[in-house]
Amino acid sequence: MVSAMTMISSRALCQNFLANGSFENVNTCTEYHAHCAPAAWFTVSPPEFVWPRAKDGERTMSFVYDNVYAPMVKRTFPYTMTLCPLKAGNEYEVSFWLYTDKFPFTHLEIMLSAADPARTPGVIGKTQPSVNLSGSDVVEKDDYGWMLLRKKFRVEEGKNFFMVGNMLLPEPFPLGLGKKLKIAYGNIVFWMDDISLSPTDSTEKLCSWAAFRQSVLYQEHHRHTKHIYLDSLPANSVPLETSHDTLVAQQSAPPLFVMPPIDTLVVPGVLFATNSSIIRSNYAAVLDTLISRLKDKQPARVEIAGHTDNIATDAFNLRLAMRRAASIRDYILRQLPGIGSVTTIQGYGSSRPVAANATAAGRARNRRVEIVIIY
Repeated sequence: MVSAMTMISSRALCQNFLANGSFENVNTCTEYHAHCAPAAWFTVSPPEFVWPRAKDGERTMSFVYDNVYAPMVKRTFPYTMTLCPLKAGNEYEVSFWLYTDKFPFTHLEIMLSAADPARTPGVIGKTQPSVNLSGSDVVEKDDYGWMLLRKKFRVEEGKNFFMVGNMLLPEPFPLGLGKKLKIAYGNIVFWMDDISLSPTDSTEKLCSWAAFRQSVLYQEHHRHTKHIYLDSLPANSVPLETSHDTLVAQQSAPPLFVMPPIDTLVVPGVLFATNSSIIRSNYAAVLDTLISRLKDKQPARVEIAGHTDNIATDAFNLRLAMRRAASIRDYILRQLPGIGSVTTIQGYGSSRPVAANATAAGRARNRRVEIVIIY
C-alpha cells in the first residue's frame, strides 16, 4: 500500500526507475517478427489501435481505459518491472503525458506490486490502487490534447512492478455515448508518452543492477501469446548482448525481487496414456510427492495448466489439455479436498510451446501439465 500526496514539484528529479519511458525503443515480437510494442512494457489483453501523434518522438503506449458497451470487461493494463526495487518508506514521483482523444479525463490509477500483476488479473477492480490520479494532478496541457500528469507518493512496502489503468468499479455510461464519440467497437482508448518514476530524494540513485534488469526486460519478446511471468525470469541469465557494465552489475545483482514463495512442477506427458487424460498408475508417484509437500502448507493459489504438441487439430488439443489438467486437479483434491477453492485449471492446447514441434524430442517437451503453487 502507498499513501498518495498531491503536491506538485520541480521536474528536476533523480533517475528514472522505469525502462523505456519514452516508448521509443521497439520490441520485435516473437509471433510476427515485426515491431509491435514498446520494449520492456507488457499488457494484459494487448490492444491494437491506430495511434495519435506522439507527444515526443514517434511512439506511444496505448491501453483500453474502458468499453462503453461492456464496462470493465475489456480494460487493459500496461505494466513493467521497475529497474530497481522501490524501497519501503521512500517517496517517489510519477510523471507522464496522457492523451484521451474525445473522452474527458476524470481518473486513472497505478498499482504497485511485488509480483508480476499478470499472475492475478482478477484482483483488478477489487483491491485499492496504490496511487489515484485525477484532474487535480494535471499540471500542463498542449494544443494537440496531450496532458501532463504528475504526482508524489510514498511506498510503505517494497515493490517491483508498476501498472497503469482504470482500476475503479465501473459506472454506467450514458446511452448512445459510443455513437456520439464515434468510438470503434465501444473501446475508450488512452495513450501514454514520456513516463518516468523517480525518487524525490536526490541521494537515491539507480541500483548497480538496473542495466541488467533492463536487458532482461528487453529480451522478453512475446506480446501476442502469453509471455513468461517477469518475476520468474532467471536473475543470473546472461543477456544476448551484454556490455561490460551490465556483466559487472549482473555479477553483483541480488535476486530480482522478493516475492511470495512459488513451487512449480512440470508434469511430462508420459504421465498419461496416448491421447488420453487417464493417469498412468506407475507415474502417479510424481503427483504423490507434490501432495506430500502440500499437506502441511496452506497455498494461496494452485494453477494447473495443460499443454500439448501441435499434432491433431486445435480443438482436439484444447480439449485434451483441459481434460489432463482436470485429471490432475481431481487426483490432488481426492487427497487434499481443502484446497479446492484456490485451485484453478486451464487448457492451452498447443498455443504455448516450450520447444520446437519439428522434432519428437520437442513435441515430448510440449506435452506437459504445469502446476504452479503460490503460498
